[in-house]
Amino acid sequence: MNIIFGKQIGFINYFYRGTIIKIFKNFFKKSISYNTSTNNTYNIYKWDLSGHEVYMTQCFSDWGNEYLFLDSIKKRDKGIFLDIGCHTGFFSVLFNNYFNNTIGFEPSKKCLGALEIIKKKFNNFEYYNCFVGRDECSVDSYDYSSGYAFSINEKNMHHKIISKNEIKKITIDKFCENNQIKKITGIKIDVDGIDFDVLKGAEKIIKKDRPSVVIELYSKELINFFSNYNYNMFTFSSTKQKPYNLKLEKLDSFINNKWVKMVCCIPKEYSNDYKEEFFKGNSFFGINKKKILNYFNFTYF
Repeated sequence: MNIIFGKQIGFINYFYRGTIIKIFKNFFKKSISYNTSTNNTYNIYKWDLSGHEVYMTQCFSDWGNEYLFLDSIKKRDKGIFLDIGCHTGFFSVLFNNYFNNTIGFEPSKKCLGALEIIKKKFNNFEYYNCFVGRDECSVDSYDYSSGYAFSINEKNMHHKIISKNEIKKITIDKFCENNQIKKITGIKIDVDGIDFDVLKGAEKIIKKDRPSVVIELYSKELINFFSNYNYNMFTFSSTKQKPYNLKLEKLDSFINNKWVKMVCCIPKEYSNDYKEEFFKGNSFFGINKKKILNYFNFTYF
């Protein structure tokens, strides 16, 4: 049992939803349909641990940074959303109502079937099977049974390699230039360790289109990068002692050992003046999702 994760979602939820996931994995078909907090249907697959986390957290796998990101773009005209590291498409589905078009990028061959289903369901979604970084080249892709893919052989992975393929690595700047893509208002980056490389390959777009960016990275380099482009950075932070308590805070400098899952980077001209706010939860029911959603005046569609 993961004690920290149990506290974060609440032990009651941990055992109840965990039991449902086990029943699903052992006795039911290969996938189930799940209705997200934006009232869109997302498929959760037996092999997809990220999908299981979506269900276990009830669309709060990133602690509420999902809704901070959506709040940052709701006053802007609908534009294009880039989902970099889209996996089986959860964020593409969750955010679909907020953008005119969504473009996903995913290197894993195993995830392509899930993305093809989303493409058939949403006519404003398309995806590309590639890595994204700071330069363009061809690389080896090691695909794992868990649906993840890496450009190096991650020998410490818990799941076995199922294939090795050669695929393209692209940059966002070159991709948008080649495909004449404009008006990008949102970008999500979750690429397991090379997130900053993706940013460096998207500097022209960030300078020109001024998108909000939610990224699985917290570092001194990230703070300096977005400060130079006149962005504000906000996040929900927590502690491993009380992971059910969250603090919405502005990030002006890097502080070592701060526990952060995602960072929302918002152009100052579009940024709200989010005040520091504490959201108290408890170990029985976990993060106080209702209070966070109310803070952003988030309502289900």
